[in-house]
Amino acid sequence: NMIGGFYKPAQGQIDLAQPLAGKSAFAIARAGIARTYQTTQLFEHMSVAENLRIALRCGRLGPVLGDGDAASELADIETLLGFVGYRGASDALAGSLPHVDKRLVEIARALATRPKVLMREDKELLATLLRQIAETGIVVILVEHDMSLVMGISDHVVVLDAGEPLVQDTPEMVRQDSRVLEAYLGAQDFKGRPRIEPWSGEKFATLTALDVEAGYGAAPVLEKVSLIVYPGELVAVLGANGAGKSTLLRTVTGLHRPAEGSVILDDRETLHLEAHEIAGLGVALVPEGRQVFPELSLRDNILLGAWLRKDPVSEAEIESLMNRFPRIRDRIDSKAGYLSGGEQQMLAVARALVARPRILLLDEPSLGLAPAMIAELFEVLADLRDEGTTILIVDQMANLALAVADRGYVLEGGKIVQDGAAEALKNDPMIEKAYLGHG
Repeated sequence: NMIGGFYKPAQGQIDLAQPLAGKSAFAIARAGIARTYQTTQLFEHMSVAENLRIALRCGRLGPVLGDGDAASELADIETLLGFVGYRGASDALAGSLPHVDKRLVEIARALATRPKVLMREDKELLATLLRQIAETGIVVILVEHDMSLVMGISDHVVVLDAGEPLVQDTPEMVRQDSRVLEAYLGAQDFKGRPRIEPWSGEKFATLTALDVEAGYGAAPVLEKVSLIVYPGELVAVLGANGAGKSTLLRTVTGLHRPAEGSVILDDRETLHLEAHEIAGLGVALVPEGRQVFPELSLRDNILLGAWLRKDPVSEAEIESLMNRFPRIRDRIDSKAGYLSGGEQQMLAVARALVARPRILLLDEPSLGLAPAMIAELFEVLADLRDEGTTILIVDQMANLALAVADRGYVLEGGKIVQDGAAEALKNDPMIEKAYLGHG
């Protein structure tokens, strides 16, 4: 966004034969930077050819730039579409195209601006095309969650962690770097507190997902995902950013509708229920980013978690939660917005627990927390597990989640690629491959 001119940097330089930082997006585009998007941004009510024609003219109205005429312009359009592998009609409406063709047309439109740099956000089908573009002399900057794609086609990789550059090197060196492994998988020395005895509870599932497929628009995110969580079990869903973990939780809780498949709570299909109805059946979500109510007190945040309960929350319950989360005890009547990130995470868990859920879902609970806070939070999760709370946890930090989990599933590219006992998964090379690409 900063390179493309949608955001202005607070400081620093962006140069492409001239200073670009702070210039408008159209000026940066005309300087030689083209971009495609994670979600395609075609002009859907215009034809494929018209989308490219706008780019060829660099957004200017009036005659074609240069010496060409309408015929040569059309020839350029057909050449670009052929180069990217688009085989459809150039007069087709862009909005009517299948997802893959939209991606190809968007790349062709970006190339039509005659860029020096192409910024790209997309997937494996385009790997060969991206290399071909680079071989023409156009610099390609790829922002991508699919590490197999990144490691397979890149000459140079920059790893960002919490907005700061961590490592810059060849794909092979990045894949082996201990700092990258820790940033993507979590600290190797985090031991957590596994069960003394393996879980051996009831085998009638609390939560079942069967062949769930879900996405956003035409973009598939989950493909035939199936998992089971039994009563009293702590199950981890692991995977890199973009693997589909949060979409899975949103689908389970009714915040996102699956395209296909089933989600069953105990013996009830929840596919056609609204999110609040699913919550009423005993599904409590601790969302990514906490999402506490900053202007309300901690007490009121907790009480809102009991909104669907038929009985009032007693002072004894509040006291029990404060014993579990002593960091927030002294601030129970303060505004939640004054808490640190770790304290807000504890509040969000307390808010979910007061609902007395059949199953507790946690979406990236370690995100943005200091190591000491992570250790404290995961100690609480181990307590809850040992007390019989059924938990499904999604966390990018595989080593953290597996330290307290009974079983785990590994998501890669929206598909389950591995599952098994947590202890076995800790040493499974498939975990590292899912996060950092295949060597």
